[in-house]
Amino acid sequence: MAYRIADQLERQAAARPSGWTAGRIVSLVAGIVLVLVALVLLGAGGAGIWADQTQREAGYATTGVHHFSTSGSALTTEETHLGSAGVGWLYAPGLLGKVRIRVTPTSPGRALFVGIARAADVDRYLAGVNHAVVTDFFGNKQKTVGGGPPPSPAGSQRFWAASADGSGPQTVVWKPSNGSWTVVVMNADGRPRLAVEADLGAKLPDLLWIALGLLIAGAVLLSGGVLLIVRAVRNNREGRNDADRQPSRV
Repeated sequence: MAYRIADQLERQAAARPSGWTAGRIVSLVAGIVLVLVALVLLGAGGAGIWADQTQREAGYATTGVHHFSTSGSALTTEETHLGSAGVGWLYAPGLLGKVRIRVTPTSPGRALFVGIARAADVDRYLAGVNHAVVTDFFGNKQKTVGGGPPPSPAGSQRFWAASADGSGPQTVVWKPSNGSWTVVVMNADGRPRLAVEADLGAKLPDLLWIALGLLIAGAVLLSGGVLLIVRAVRNNREGRNDADRQPSRV
């Protein structure tokens, strides 16, 4: 008799609902997703406020100095898309204001050329030229493109939107516009072997407001996500308690 009662109790426990209905599971998953998105927004907003308050120099939000070198004739950035579809809107000219590029040769007395131009024009000019492409500015990463010397010094080209050349540090200030752009650094005479230090700056007049907006959005999503998670867990617990209070039939 006792054996049969124990067996029946085990079957009842197995058949007892866990309380995790489809609605509660969806609520839990949605809450977790909202919390993750909120953390990203809060991090971005915090970084924006930090940059606005601590990384300003003469009105420019400025990166640290990074080092690059190549045995080839040029250093270039990967093409940057401004104001295009996708994430390009983040770099819209209206948000960026002016951009400042500062480059210093590590070898004193070496004359530098620094310019920015449409990516298509740069690609044509450096086709078949040995140079390095900076693939990650902040990580100091670059890749080498094989080839020979440039057909002519960069300063003789007419396609530059903004440029500077001469001995010592060079600074280019540029007002961005829509399109695909590439920054080029070369020895002014086009000779190979180049080693420089560089930093980037941008006037971001709306950076503080954008950062505050991200923080507010992150806080709202975080509150909503936590509320969904708490509600799902609480409803699950209440559902299990209701199932436990139901009279057992032996």
